[in-house]
Amino acid sequence: MKDCQINEKTCKVSENVGLFITMNPGYAGRQELPDNLSALFRPVAMMVPDFFTISKIELMAEGFQLSEKLAGKITTIYEIMSK
Repeated sequence: MKDCQINEKTCKVSENVGLFITMNPGYAGRQELPDNLSALFRPVAMMVPDFFTISKIELMAEGFQLSEKLAGKITTIYEIMSK
């Protein structure tokens, strides 16, 4: 355990703790992370998951015969919900 200062309070934090920052500066009202702060974090590339393939494999694993057709419908539902 190590001591960590957060808002002038000292907290004990395990050395196995990880901190992650998600920044989406393309959205309204959000800004880039300042250089002095971004230097403290390691960048990680992210991508949009392929919901069709994920759904198809999950359905196949559960034994569905028409997994590809059902995966297409599931993907369509998720796309409609995200709009």
